[in-house]
Amino acid sequence: MAESRFEETALLIKIIVEECLRKLEILELCTKNAKLYDPTGTYTIADLLHHRSKGLQAIVLELAVNPKHPGSSVASLSTLGSCIPLDESASGEDRVYYDRFEYLDRSKIIQRLVKRLEVLKFQCHEWNHKLHEESQIEMTKQRFVMWWELARKEQLQKSIALRVQDLQQEQTVVDRCRTNALQAAITIDEYYDWKLTNIEQAIEGWMTRFDREKEEQDARFQKARATEKHWNELMQLHEQQAREIVDLERDLERWEEEAKFKEYCHRMATKLQAWWRGTMVRKGFGRFDTTGRRDKGKKNKAKGKKPKKGKK
Repeated sequence: MAESRFEETALLIKIIVEECLRKLEILELCTKNAKLYDPTGTYTIADLLHHRSKGLQAIVLELAVNPKHPGSSVASLSTLGSCIPLDESASGEDRVYYDRFEYLDRSKIIQRLVKRLEVLKFQCHEWNHKLHEESQIEMTKQRFVMWWELARKEQLQKSIALRVQDLQQEQTVVDRCRTNALQAAITIDEYYDWKLTNIEQAIEGWMTRFDREKEEQDARFQKARATEKHWNELMQLHEQQAREIVDLERDLERWEEEAKFKEYCHRMATKLQAWWRGTMVRKGFGRFDTTGRRDKGKKNKAKGKKPKKGKK
C-alpha cells in the first residue's frame, strides 16, 4: 500500500514537473527574454528559465530512474532557486540578495526533514497496520482470493483506461495550448513591429512638421521684423513731418500776422495820407495854396486885355 502511494506521488510529481517544463518551453519562445535582466543586472530571464528547465529535466530523469523514492525529487524541487550561477564580483547588496536564497534553501531543507520525519512515522504506522492486515488477509485469502483478484484486475483495468483517456485529453489540451501560445507569440511580435513602425513614422512626420512650421515661423518673424522696421521708419517720418507741419503752421501764423499788420499799416497810411491831403487842401499848403493862383489869374487877364486896347 505504501509502494502504491509512493508510485502515485511520483506520478503526480512527474505530471507537475512536465507541466512546468511545458510552460517554461512556452516562455523560452519569447525572444525578448535575452534582453531582460534582474534588478542586480547579474543574469537574464533567459538564463533563469534555462537553469530552471535543466533542474526540472534532472528531476524527470531521477523519477524515471527511481520512481519509488520521490523524496529526493522533492528536495531537487526545493533547490531549484539556487541553481542560478553567482557572480563573485557582485557588490555587498547583491550578496545579501543571494543570502536570502540561501536562507530559503535552508528553510526548505528543514521543512523537508520535518516532512520526512512525518513520512517515517506514517510508514511505521503503515507497516504496523500492514502487518495486521497481512495477518487478516492470510486468514481470509483462501476464501476470497479468487474473487478479490478478479475484482482488483477489473478495477485496475478500468482505472488504467480512465487514466489513459484523461492523459489523452490532457495531451490534446497541451498541444492546443502550445499551438495557441506559439501563435500568440508570433502575433505579439508582429504587433510590436507594426506598432514600432507606426511610432517611427509618427515621429518622422512630427519632425517634418516641426521643421516646416519652424521655417514658417522664421519667415513670419523675419517679415514681422521687416514690418516693424518699416513701421518704425514710417513713425520717424511721420514725427518728422508732424514737426515740419507744426513749424509750417507757426510760420503761416507769423506770415498771416505780418500780412495783417502790413494791411493795417497800409490802411493807416492811406487814412493818414488822405487826412494830410485834406488838411493841405483846407489849409492851402504847398501846391494847394490859392493866393498865388489868384495873382497869376489876374496877371493873365491883364495880359489878355492889352491887345484889345491896341485894337482900339
